[in-house]
Amino acid sequence: MTSENSKKQKVPEFIIPEEMKNINLSHESLKPLEPEIDIVSMMQKFKDILNNKDTDWTFQISVINYLRRIFKFDKQVFNQFFYGAKFYQKIIEFIDSVRSSLAKNALVLLNEIFSEQIIQEEKSNSNSLITLIKATIPHLVSKINSNKSFIKTESNMCLESLVKNMKFYDVLLTFFQLMNTKKAKDAELLVDLSKKMIKNLGKEFFVQNSQFNELIKHLISFYEVKKDSNVKQAKDILSCFIEVMTKEEFDKKMEKCTKKEKENVKIILETKIVQPKKKISSTSSMHFRKDINERKKNFKLSKCNEIKGNKSVSIKIVAKGKDSVVLHANEAKPNDENAQKNY
Repeated sequence: MTSENSKKQKVPEFIIPEEMKNINLSHESLKPLEPEIDIVSMMQKFKDILNNKDTDWTFQISVINYLRRIFKFDKQVFNQFFYGAKFYQKIIEFIDSVRSSLAKNALVLLNEIFSEQIIQEEKSNSNSLITLIKATIPHLVSKINSNKSFIKTESNMCLESLVKNMKFYDVLLTFFQLMNTKKAKDAELLVDLSKKMIKNLGKEFFVQNSQFNELIKHLISFYEVKKDSNVKQAKDILSCFIEVMTKEEFDKKMEKCTKKEKENVKIILETKIVQPKKKISSTSSMHFRKDINERKKNFKLSKCNEIKGNKSVSIKIVAKGKDSVVLHANEAKPNDENAQKNY
């Protein structure tokens, strides 16, 4: 055995059978763990696999698939090891893996976790989940711009699942905190996610929430960059709050904000957003270009003639195919003597 091979993580075949290395294992095909498996011993081996940088990536895929099985059929055991043993830290790292199959499977696991609907009232049992979410969102946002379409798709699915199912204040706050970025596409994505989240959380959520002013603080920080897009997006979010909460409830929440925040919110809401006018080509211009393009199809350069007169030089382009001549963008008559000479 070579020294290079000796670095590879050894894993007994009975722990990781070949089918578990499948990079496209569907949720429906996940099965419960065999009852004779020593779960504690197995999870320790899995932790060693994930922490060993020289581990074969197919073994890492297998660990993710095992975690998916445990999450589906035994959430108590999953929580114990995924959060308690901090498996989630390695899973988040895998999102950025150069091995795209590994990144995809990490995203699949996360999407399955985020697809389980949890509400704010269950937060006392979900602090570890919130830690995972807050650590994951920046990676998901960055992967939306991936040049790998399947990574982009899986990342988008994770974010949509978060917005739909993870009804926590912390999720919306994380969107707001990340919004003030120099990357315009990321900011636009986070604004859209925030508006969806506000609508999904609903009126009562914000009426009862005591940290509303913290959201406004981050929104004002985003607005103060003074970019036109930021002003429009900040107004969109405030309008979304008012639509969901009603103006009366929104104003009550604003009472706890600072004077500066109140002033800025008023300015944002009163700002008229002027949509840039799109350049529309005139009908005549469009017809002209279409006519020229049609003519080009039938024109073939045959000969250039030099005509001298009054110290000026003109270039005549003779076209074959349609019995016509072009001279300085002016069409010559078909019976033009000069044209006949060039046929």
